[in-house]
Amino acid sequence: MSGWIDLFRSLGESLLEVVRAELAALQEDFQRSGRHFGVALGLFGAAAVLLFWMVGLLLFAVVAILHIWLPLWGAALIVLALFVLATAILGVLGARQIRQVENPLETVRRRVDNHLDWWQHSFLSQPRTLDVEPAAAADPESLGRDLP
Repeated sequence: MSGWIDLFRSLGESLLEVVRAELAALQEDFQRSGRHFGVALGLFGAAAVLLFWMVGLLLFAVVAILHIWLPLWGAALIVLALFVLATAILGVLGARQIRQVENPLETVRRRVDNHLDWWQHSFLSQPRTLDVEPAAAADPESLGRDLP
């Protein structure tokens, strides 16, 4: 009987170890997605700051165009074009980062599917046999000797 108890105890400990390993892997996936999401937010924030300054430069360019006889507007438009280019580059980089963020529900679903696939195709696909010997048949004469 102690063999069965040890077997079930080791099975329970193994299952707990598998659950702990799966939770650690899931946490690592969430951290990776969180890093990508943070970088994407930073890049979008930088693009928003540049957009703010672009509006100011656009206003400066409009004022400068009204004063056509001054060459100031050409410089303002060149700086504005540089800001537009930088904003476009940051926006594209941010979009690339945001595409790498995995939906948390999809992460959990992928992990559970991988785990179930392993159980079905690796663990449960191989037939297991238990090496249990049958109990010895009791002698009818010896049964009466044990009683008081």
